[in-house]
Amino acid sequence: MDESRIPESPIRIREGFRGQVQHVLPRPLLDRVAGHPLLQSLLPTDIGWYPTAQYHYRERPEGAGEHILIYCVAGAGWAKLRDEFFTVHSGEALVIPANTPHCYGASNDDPWSIHWVHFLGGTGEYLAHVVTPTSYKLSVDAQCGATVEALFRACYALFPGGFILSRLIYCAQVLHHLLGELFFNNSAFSPAMRTSRFHSIESTLTFLRQNLHRSLSLREMAGHAGLSESHFSRIFKEQTGHSPLDYFILLKMQHASTLLSVTSLSIKEVAAAVGYSDPYYFSRLFKKTFGVSPRAYRNSPKG
Repeated sequence: MDESRIPESPIRIREGFRGQVQHVLPRPLLDRVAGHPLLQSLLPTDIGWYPTAQYHYRERPEGAGEHILIYCVAGAGWAKLRDEFFTVHSGEALVIPANTPHCYGASNDDPWSIHWVHFLGGTGEYLAHVVTPTSYKLSVDAQCGATVEALFRACYALFPGGFILSRLIYCAQVLHHLLGELFFNNSAFSPAMRTSRFHSIESTLTFLRQNLHRSLSLREMAGHAGLSESHFSRIFKEQTGHSPLDYFILLKMQHASTLLSVTSLSIKEVAAAVGYSDPYYFSRLFKKTFGVSPRAYRNSPKG
């Protein structure tokens, strides 16, 4: 497909595809429920499924009032957002922030099958801007894709009986799950892809979990990732919110809490199991993490 201009088509269709699902919530209803505490952060406004959507085309020169997510599960399509043109293939999702001029449509040769949803709210505002004008689409791994499809279908099943508030709230909760899977449990995507420095840290996280009994240095962690210490630290914090050493301590303390709960190991033995020869230093770190000493944690009721 020529990526320099919008593909010409003899027919352009907004909707009406065989087997489609489409639910557009009445705007007066949305106005009434927008202030509900469970809908303020994420409010779905339109949702649907267009299978083999031949000649599908949509253009909004001023953008939409909501954020839009399109997930392509078969075939292909294209999109133009502002001045950026690109193709969208099976296993890719497209995120269009609110008020962004755009048009999109199905491939003439291999029309796409898409799940789609429009949404408002603070959570949506944040997630819609995780991607940038140079990265409006994201790849979706197979496991995540299967979960996202199932969650879309769960939403579709809610509305044939009417737009009842409880169903709308449930749909919003399912959509929270769906977006969480797509953005934060999807090995094919990371918020760090917003920069050219993207480098997956999954192998590093596995390396850390496998070496909780050791005292790893930042140099060893960066060396395992094949990066300089400064580059590694920057990427690691982007993807976890913690420095590598702080994250490693958190992993150690988490494992220590499990050992304290399910074994009869002494405090000294637990400390040694997570790489600390000094049980007093271990106890200080544990208390800083959990707010109580290892002994108090072991004796506290749980569950």
